[in-house]
Amino acid sequence: MEEVIKMDENKIASVESEAQDLNQRLVSTPKNFEEDRPKYIILEKTKALYTMLHSYLELFPKSEKFTLRQKIEECVLECIRLLVLQNYQETDEERRKLILKFLSEIYLMEVLIQQAVIFKYISYDGHGKIMPLIREINSFSLSRYKNLSGFMKGDGR
Repeated sequence: MEEVIKMDENKIASVESEAQDLNQRLVSTPKNFEEDRPKYIILEKTKALYTMLHSYLELFPKSEKFTLRQKIEECVLECIRLLVLQNYQETDEERRKLILKFLSEIYLMEVLIQQAVIFKYISYDGHGKIMPLIREINSFSLSRYKNLSGFMKGDGR
């Protein structure tokens, strides 16, 4: 009889422990997307950039469909891929390397978009809408890179 009581107590303790773990996970889970947004703000802004660029890329002439347009689109998709990859890295050093690659892709995209404006595939008005978002993404990314490099940790760099 005592063994049955001990087994029941163990089951109860196990269920209580599982309930506590589940409750802790629920408490720490964001209630909505806005609470989790700062963690992924660079990714979200890059996806917004892709959405914005898509409408402009559709206006490119057919002759540029597989050249400049394709390079711009590949650049944005590579940026998104790098951000997703860096979210799965274990060390800050690995994340820092991916953010540095991301920054180089953002710069390349900026140059390609400037070329599209020169060739009049993207209007000056469109350029005026796209570039502030790219600069904002660049600013957030530089901050992320500095944080991962230890600039904010006070290690003397």
